[in-house]
Formats: sequence, structure tokens, C-alpha cells
Amino acid sequence: MLESNATQRKSDAAATYNRELSQVTTRAYLLALAVSLSGCSAGEVLQNSTSSPAMPPAPDLSQPNYRRVVSDNIQTIFANWASLGALEISEVRRVDHVKGPAWITCLKFYLQINPNPTATGEPIAAPSAPGTTNRGGPQYYAIFIQDNKIIDSRFSVVIDQCHSQTFQPFQPTPPPAAKKG
Repeated sequence: MLESNATQRKSDAAATYNRELSQVTTRAYLLALAVSLSGCSAGEVLQNSTSSPAMPPAPDLSQPNYRRVVSDNIQTIFANWASLGALEISEVRRVDHVKGPAWITCLKFYLQINPNPTATGEPIAAPSAPGTTNRGGPQYYAIFIQDNKIIDSRFSVVIDQCHSQTFQPFQPTPPPAAKKG
């Protein structure tokens, strides 16, 4: 009889513990759900309640002289641009950019595969020539333009659609370096 009372108390204690644990777990889930849902609605309330004093001017959406813009800035895009060889450029297209509506143009070039990288570890780009055996595949570079200024540039990613564009030969003529004196 003594053993059955002890067993009964252990069983009651275990049931009470499981019930309390279940209640705590349920409360934790409900609290997490409430916090999550209130965060969704609070974000919209905060977004609507913050008013900016003045809207920034809309960017100039007229089609830029993209060849000139790229040519004028080629040295900032590629430090060693002359070693890229034959460059090709695509027409511009309107895109949505993180910094607002912009224009995108793509550059296409071929890199030579060189086992001797530069001191920075980058492969040396050599002029592409027909019949070259160690030439890599085409490389695409996306350039984003807003208000006739480059706002972003990067090696093209799939969303840029550079690989599906039509290209024309492009010979940049960067502006002469400023004279010292």
C-alpha cells in the first residue's frame, strides 16, 4: 500500500509537471505569434507616420548619352581598361535599381586566361584576338546610369540580362588626365 501511494504521488507529480509545461509552451507560442503579428502592423503604421520634410527630386529619366558616360568613366570602372581588348556595348534599357529608376547598359569583353596573376591576384586581361586558344568565354559588365552619371556597376548577374543583349563595337576615349601645374 505504501508503494502504491508513492507511485500515485509520482504519477500525479509527473502529470502536474506535464500540464504546467504544456501551458508554458502554449503561452510562449501565443506570445511569439502576438509579437510577430504586431510587428507586421507596426511596420506599416511607422512607415505611414514618418513623413519626410521634402521629397528628393526625381531622377532625370531621359535617355542618357550612355556611350559618352561610359567612355568618360571607363578608367574608374576598369583601372587597366586598355588591356581588356575589344569592347562591345549594348543599348540602354530602363530598369528599377535600388537607388531608383535607372538605365542599364552592358559591356562585353573577353579575358585571356593567364597563369601569372598580377600582384593583386587578379588575372591579367589581354587583348582578345580571333583564333586565340587561351581565351575565356565572354564577360559581361552591367553599368547603371542615372542623371547622366554612373550610380553602380558590377559584373553582370542573370537579372541584368546582359547575355541576351545585342552588342556593337565600342572604343572608349577617356578624357585626358588633368594637367598638373
